[in-house]
Amino acid sequence: MEMQPGQMAYDRASTVFSPDGRLFQVEYALQAIQMGGTAVAVTYDSGIVFVAYRNLPVSSLAEAGSIEKSFAIDAGLGCVTAGLIADSRVLVEFLRVEAQRHRLTYGEPAPYTLLGHALGTLLQQYTQFGGTRPFAVSLLLGGFNGGVPGLVELDPSGATIGWKAYAIGRNRRAVADYLEEKLPDHLNEESAFKLAVQAVAEGSPTPFAPEALDVAILEPDSELRRLPTPEVARRVQGLPFIGSPERRPANR
Repeated sequence: MEMQPGQMAYDRASTVFSPDGRLFQVEYALQAIQMGGTAVAVTYDSGIVFVAYRNLPVSSLAEAGSIEKSFAIDAGLGCVTAGLIADSRVLVEFLRVEAQRHRLTYGEPAPYTLLGHALGTLLQQYTQFGGTRPFAVSLLLGGFNGGVPGLVELDPSGATIGWKAYAIGRNRRAVADYLEEKLPDHLNEESAFKLAVQAVAEGSPTPFAPEALDVAILEPDSELRRLPTPEVARRVQGLPFIGSPERRPANR
């Protein structure tokens, strides 16, 4: 982000507005999210597909599957994240605790919209008080309302927006435009999976390996199901944007 004259007086704290009404620390957090991989969520007739691009480890000794971008929250609740992984773990833990608190209090699963608003309130608080910084994470939180799948997007400002399908992370605007153009009225699981993978490919400047994809499927009253790499590789076989793993040689 290019610095503007006079900006330095207002960008050192998340609690100070610039004269044109901007919070620069929030905008910097959004820029940090843009540095990460693309993540997409697509609802279909009976569920939600989450697909995220994860940077492959530079060492062949590392386990690519240990890099998680999709997370189970509760039965029928899950999310995908883009941004700082350490920050995302904190927010995912918050969602899990809130989901269990609601279940213990009311004897029913927490509505995903209610969890989204609770997390949005937490995110907003980190833009309002001194001594803190905004979380450099965006999330797509998915769940069901009467068996109908839905999504809530959350960003570092604490804003919450509902979507049928959306993208966060790198090149999210271009990917969201692609989804808007290609999303039909009805999808099954397989067609939603292909659309989500193609959308993630729109945000990648180069081909990528199947193991670079973190794919998960959410269905009503079920835990989030993360697809193993061999199954992802089978499903994407023959797609033109799937390439070979790019690894830098290890230092000797």
